[in-house]
Amino acid sequence: MKHKKIIFISIILIILLALLSGCVQKSTYMIPMRDGIKLATDVYLPSKNPEAHGAILLRTPYNKDLLFLAGRNWARSGWPIIIQDMRGRFNSEGEDVVYQNDHTDGPDTLEWIVNQTWSNGKVATFGGSALGICQYYMAGANPPELACQYIQVATPNLHKHAIYQGGQFRYNLVYRWLENQGSLNVLPELYENENYTLEVWTNVSLEDNWQDINVPAVHIGGWYDCFCQGTVDGFMGYQYLGGEGARGKSKLIMGPWTHGGAGKVKQGELIYPNNSVNNFSSGLFFDMINEFTMGQQGNFDEWPPVYYYVMGDVNDTNAPGNEWRSGEDWPPAHIDTNWYLHENGLLSRTYPSEYESMNYNYDPTNPVPTKGGQNLNLPPGPHDQSSVEDRDDVLVFTSDVLTEPYEATGPIKARLYVSSDCPDTDFTVKLTDVYPDGRSMLITDGILRMRNRNGSDHWEFMEADEIYEIEVDLWSTSYIWNTGHRIRIAVSSSNYPRFLNNPNTDNPIAKNTTYNIAQNTIYLDSEHPSSIIVPEIDEKLINSKNKIINYDDDSNILKDILNSRLRKFLENLIKSHTNQILDPFFSYESEI
Repeated sequence: MKHKKIIFISIILIILLALLSGCVQKSTYMIPMRDGIKLATDVYLPSKNPEAHGAILLRTPYNKDLLFLAGRNWARSGWPIIIQDMRGRFNSEGEDVVYQNDHTDGPDTLEWIVNQTWSNGKVATFGGSALGICQYYMAGANPPELACQYIQVATPNLHKHAIYQGGQFRYNLVYRWLENQGSLNVLPELYENENYTLEVWTNVSLEDNWQDINVPAVHIGGWYDCFCQGTVDGFMGYQYLGGEGARGKSKLIMGPWTHGGAGKVKQGELIYPNNSVNNFSSGLFFDMINEFTMGQQGNFDEWPPVYYYVMGDVNDTNAPGNEWRSGEDWPPAHIDTNWYLHENGLLSRTYPSEYESMNYNYDPTNPVPTKGGQNLNLPPGPHDQSSVEDRDDVLVFTSDVLTEPYEATGPIKARLYVSSDCPDTDFTVKLTDVYPDGRSMLITDGILRMRNRNGSDHWEFMEADEIYEIEVDLWSTSYIWNTGHRIRIAVSSSNYPRFLNNPNTDNPIAKNTTYNIAQNTIYLDSEHPSSIIVPEIDEKLINSKNKIINYDDDSNILKDILNSRLRKFLENLIKSHTNQILDPFFSYESEI
């Protein structure tokens, strides 16, 4: 009954907002870029003779016409909305070269916008996934017209997070996305430039010019999102390395979400509580654009810099976790703790003894199949790994049953000592929560292509049977294992088709025609203490440094009414109960 009443009120308010806001005027322009190419651009204005106002820009490769609801509804609330087909996409001219021109096309579009009579000279940008990625590269050009950004599920470094994670090609994400876009023509160039060089990748990376970022931004991502670490790195780049206009002015929101899953409680094979849904970030968005495009001092600075969802046991309502926390920094204060691999399959904080090494044969024609994870175009999220943990080419290490809850929040790394009888191979590591019923639910994972173990900018091949110390990056997470659960890691050499199956040769990807079966070895002795390093959280640090917050729909609505923040109240209600009217974030999975 409560939710029916809220929905009824929402519908009445939507109608009221439409009546009070007048008609929306839509015009389409072909905006010239600096090289003469023209980009198709829809402009939605709140009335026939609008006053100069801050504007909101969305740039998309997915067809601007699909975002007409967002354009019309935002324009009704008073904002000029500009939605543009990116270069070479749909009605825009030029060749689609997948983000390579965003560092110029974005600023050229901003310059056109601020020269219109309805613009006050300040523009905010909005969007997620591809619409967020292009925002990063626009900001790297430091355009003076850019006022602030709302960036969802994106990466500031295509090579590192999207294409060659850990040096290995993200096969399914890249190939299927390009195929769906009709852009497979760029694959040969990607294959030819496996290593990271600024000469080739500078236009799609901010690693070399964080200091040129001079705007505040909201960065929103998910622990199971395909760009999880990209979102975290984007926030940290703006917040700690950016120019004067950016440093200390960004916000980070990380939920338990897959790509496009912020409006859902079901992630992968698990169902999280209702509090996991993103029902508060639109308030932060409007606080930001009102302040930075309209000069209206609001509450943006009062929002803590970091909001993150601590995941936990979804079966036990009394289990710790499954709550939002806020903090001043990322990552929160923690203790890097080693959990060591032991020869009997034990994962323990006890330092290892003189154990024998463990080996397995990795056959690239029979790779370990992908089961969930930070995927796109594959089933994403937390999936049970039991069916792939009993393979001969997977080494499993499990802790004793926990007698008290254990939390890890921050970056996860695995330090392994390895060897192989091939010149190149991969090592993969998965971190899971073993429930009392035996399910091994994926939390996060990573991969390292051995030729890139000392950097993504060059290759170093392996010598047979030489022992190498390596670090596998499992990105970041926030998780509490409940009492009665166990911590597990699984080590192997493939995760296909999420990653290309390494043929164990020294050939480039595009020139390989053969394969080897590799015998790969993990060392566990006291001189080679292989381990996973987790950011252990002390409960005292939580209580003193991080605020636990409970977001309840009714209390938020009441708060907004009492504060007379009618516009935000309307926007939040509309967003919560119509899903796609205000925020195209919720439609990204279907678009891609």
